[in-house]
Amino acid sequence: MRQRLNELAKQREATEAATEKAQRDPVEELKKNVEGRGEEVIGAALTENPELVRRVAAALVKAIREGRVETPIDSGDLLALFRRLGLNVKVETRLMVQKRGETKDLRKALEEDWQSF
Repeated sequence: MRQRLNELAKQREATEAATEKAQRDPVEELKKNVEGRGEEVIGAALTENPELVRRVAAALVKAIREGRVETPIDSGDLLALFRRLGLNVKVETRLMVQKRGETKDLRKALEEDWQSF
């Protein structure tokens, strides 16, 4: 009797684990497998077309699990993929300048240089 209860408990745990795995959000799974500004790219793409991004994320996660896609996925590659699929993903870009041990925005650095003339 006790043995049967243990077997049922193990089956229930296995079923719950499989259900939990199936219910994971593919976008969150994909975020774990990107590097750099990948999360920012995914967020920007989600604002453009959430349905398409979820389908792409599900396909990428499946490919990662099957070993067809290497991880981590570069943010530039992810951005290029979304753009090839027709999403006009806009990611904020800033140019930074390092001068005398300080890192500044390019605009501020140029303004300071012009003021010194």
